[in-house]
Formats: sequence, structure tokens, C-alpha cells
Amino acid sequence: MFRTDYYELRSKKIKAPVKMVMLADLHNHVFGNNNEPLLEAIEKYDPDCVCIAGDLLIGNTKEPFMPAQTLVLELSKKYPVFYGLGNHEARMRKERNIYGNLYDIYMKPILDAGVRVLINDGKEFEVKGNHFRIYGYDLPLKYFEKFNRYEFSENEIAEALGVCENSETYYHILLAHNPVYFKQYAKWGADLTLSGHLHGGIIRLPILGGVITPQAKLFPRYCAGRYHIGEKQLVVSRGLGTHTVPIRFCNPPELSLIRLIPENNKGI
Repeated sequence: MFRTDYYELRSKKIKAPVKMVMLADLHNHVFGNNNEPLLEAIEKYDPDCVCIAGDLLIGNTKEPFMPAQTLVLELSKKYPVFYGLGNHEARMRKERNIYGNLYDIYMKPILDAGVRVLINDGKEFEVKGNHFRIYGYDLPLKYFEKFNRYEFSENEIAEALGVCENSETYYHILLAHNPVYFKQYAKWGADLTLSGHLHGGIIRLPILGGVITPQAKLFPRYCAGRYHIGEKQLVVSRGLGTHTVPIRFCNPPELSLIRLIPENNKGI
């Protein structure tokens, strides 16, 4: 079973507490009967919105995507859902010579249900007097290649999403599947970045943390939990499923429950 992890984040831009759920790296995994335990845990938390940080499915011509699609459709019946692509969705979308129209078949019912699928795009969202801009960044596929580490600049984000206004009015949330580039996301202006991709380091060891990434890099810096650079914050999910390396050691699947509160709030 999965584990629920709670993150309480403070900001002077937040006027009243807001609850969010983040999902990442399900990879078509099914908990119980049709993911009912997962849906029940989300319903119990009663979030104001659900944010998807990518890779709910597996980019494979032989892999059914119904578990992922069904889960998103069920969530859309109760909550505003914002969907940022992971490398698996992005690969299906871009490499049509391999995947044909599978991406369209997957996404059409999701779009028809009113889910905000954010591909280098942002949407405004207001809840409880708080003003959000939620963006989805489609990181180019070369930055997911194994054994490679290309130089990356926040200018690439600005070219895709535009300049992030340093405004006291809006709290900026960035759905960016790969957390490795948190410094650039923060420099661009994201108040909160939501990521996954690294599967918690696959194997977790005391003190050392996550051991290896899908790109075969040892002991990644941002692989699970909460991080910050000044007031800019990052939450990285350990993910709900597995893919390339189908194991987890001391690294249970994670449902991320996030609570944004005003800076001077005393908390829970």
C-alpha cells in the first residue's frame, strides 16, 4: 500500500489555508479495486484541488492506460484537476511515429471532463481568497536521457511559459516533472514546484537517502520530500508506482498531501 505524507508550507502570499493533493509516477499501478483506497484517501483529505506532476501512465504501445485515465476521470468529478506532463506522456505526445494517436486517445476524455492539462501553459485559479497561477512545464525530452546531463537555464522556462511576474497577488505553482532543475525553477519565479520522476531514489538508505535515479545518477539531491531555496519551495513525490526498476526498498509509494497556510498562521 501507499503512504500518505503531509507537507505544511507557509507563505505571505497565502491569505487562508488551502489543501492540495499531488499525484506523480503512478505508472498505471492499481491499488486495491480500481484504485479505491487511493480515491478514498484523497476524499478523506477533502482537497481544494488536485495537481498531477506527470507519469500517471507508461509510454508503451502495449501498455494499457485505462488505470491512469480512469483515476483522473474519477478525480475530475469532485475536484479541480491540473495535469502537468511527465516524460512518459510527453514522449507519447511527441513521438507519434512510434505511438501513433495513443496520446490523443488517452487525453481526449480527460480534456472533455474539464481537467486542465497544462503543456507550457498556465491557468489562474482562485480559492478561499487566494489567487494562484498554476503552470505546467513540458521539459524537453533530452533532459530525461540516461547518462546525460545537459546544461539547463531558467531562460528555457521563460521561453516556454513567459516571464513569471514577481507579484504579491499571485502564488505561482509550477508542475515540473523532473526536480533536478529546482534552482532554475526557483530562479524563474515559482513559489512552489511540484515534481516526481526520481521515484524517491528507488532504494533509500538511512542518512544517505535515495540511492539512484532513472538517469542512473547516484545519490540525487532532490529525490523525495520538501526542499527550499530562500522562500521558494519544492515538494518531490516518491511516486505511486514503479517502471524501469520495478523495486522499492525502504521507499513506500507516496500520496502527497499539501497544506498551504499564511506565514503567521500557527498551523494545525
